[in-house]
Parts: sequence; structure tokens; C-alpha cells
Amino acid sequence: MTATDVIAVLNPISGGGVARTRWAAVAEELARRDVSTEVVESTSGTDARGRAEEAAASGALTVAVGGDGQIREVATGVLRVPGAPMGIVTAGRGNDMARHLRIPDDPSAIADVLTDGRRKDLDVLTVGDEIAVGNVYVGLDSVATELINKLRWMGPLAYRLAPAIAALRWKPAGFRIEVDGAAYEGPVHMVVVANSGWYGSGLHMVPAAASDNGRIDVLAVDGAGNKLKLISAMGEAKTGAHVARAEVLTFSGQEVLVSADRPIPVHADGDYLQELPVTVGIRKAVLPVLVPR
Repeated sequence: MTATDVIAVLNPISGGGVARTRWAAVAEELARRDVSTEVVESTSGTDARGRAEEAAASGALTVAVGGDGQIREVATGVLRVPGAPMGIVTAGRGNDMARHLRIPDDPSAIADVLTDGRRKDLDVLTVGDEIAVGNVYVGLDSVATELINKLRWMGPLAYRLAPAIAALRWKPAGFRIEVDGAAYEGPVHMVVVANSGWYGSGLHMVPAAASDNGRIDVLAVDGAGNKLKLISAMGEAKTGAHVARAEVLTFSGQEVLVSADRPIPVHADGDYLQELPVTVGIRKAVLPVLVPR
């Protein structure tokens, strides 16, 4: 690589504050490879987008340092500079997008990816003017995410405890899920509109999903059964075995419309977007990300 060409956009609160330490270790490895770096700390999602756009426009490799939310914010800025590449340094609690892309944790291995990785052109999901790099989800899981965000002080345990608490309180809603014009209606616990299919700190929720397959994969859990079945299904989601269950419904297409009979929050990559209804589209192969060879 040449000159000062790696700019890290770092979220200082990601992962309980580990982002600075994570980046320092990676920057040291890059320096050993004669790659000079710069780091800027974002103060908000809007700030991260602006700083990422500036970095990409300068011709640098723009690197998101943080969790899934920071990846989404940085990707939003990078996408404003067509063709600009992006790297990822994991420093969140869930790190599900990095898991999907097989981004390593070791600083030396990360530096190898940033200097000699393979370019992978990712699809992104669209929700109005917003994007999602990983997944858009609504229902029990979006309610659980709001609880996870309130329990951040608990660290990784929040990803296990919050869904259980939310499930005990949850009652299924009447949903309408429309995929490329074909509609499903009925009681539903959750809907995941997937690009990566990984979320919740290691759950392979939508195994059919891939961020470069040019389609949207959708998973819904039928709400007609009791909640014990739901909890059991979630227990199998770490391996993806839950998709064989009768109450798990799957669809795929290019545009997804989701509505329900009561207000429910819509989340993307760990962040709140809006209330239902929501329309999700796809932009294909628009986000170049460096991944391991």
C-alpha cells in the first residue's frame, strides 16, 4: 500500500470501550508492514457517516472499528463514494457481520486482510434512505434488541438474557409479509429480512442468506404455537437447525413489505430505524469490503 492510506473511523464506546485498544494493536501491525494510518473517533452515527465519506473521498481504505452498528454507519458514508473500498476491525459485542464475512480477531490477521485481502462486493438492504448491511428485523427480536441496548452494561450476557425476558412478555402480532407481491398473513412472533443472516451475537438465524447472493432472504416464526416452541427454536438458531421446524417460514425475493396490527419497532444491525410498516429493497454488489483470501 502507499502513503497514508488507511483511515479508521472508530466508535469509542463500542464493545464497552475496547475499540481504541483493538485499533491500536491493528495499527501497530500495519506499521510493521510500512502502512501508515490515521484514526478518527466518531461522536454519533451521523458523524461516522460524514467522516467515512471524507475518508473514502480521499482515496484511503476506510475501516470501520466497532460493532455492527458502526459498520452500518461507516458503510453508509463509504457508499456515497462509488467503488470506494471498506475494511472492518471487530470491536463490538455481537460482531455478527464480521462473523458472516469470516473477519479474523487477531490483529496481525486483520492487518493481512486490510493490506492483501480479497475484495468482496456486498449487497445492502434499503429502507427508504437508510441501509442495512446485515439484517432488518421486527417483532420479538426487535423488542429484545431494545432491551439489549438497555442492558449493555452486562456485556455478552445481555444477548442471552434480554431475548428470554422479552419472550416471556411477548404476545404474537397479526402480520402481513409481502415478498415480490406474494403475501402471507397470520400471527407471527418475528420477521427477519436478511442480508447476512447472522445476528444476536452468533445466531445463524437465516442460513440461506448471503450478502452477495443478489436476493433478500426472509424468515418468520409462526405465532400460532406456544412460546415454549419459540424458545426451543431460538435455542437451535446457533447452528441454523431451527429452519427445519414446522413453525419456521422462509421466503426470498427482491422486495419485502412488512406490516402488523399494532405498532412494532423496526431495527437494522442493532439500531432502531422506525415503526412498522416497512418496505425493504436491495442494492446489489455495491459495497466493496476486504475479506480474508
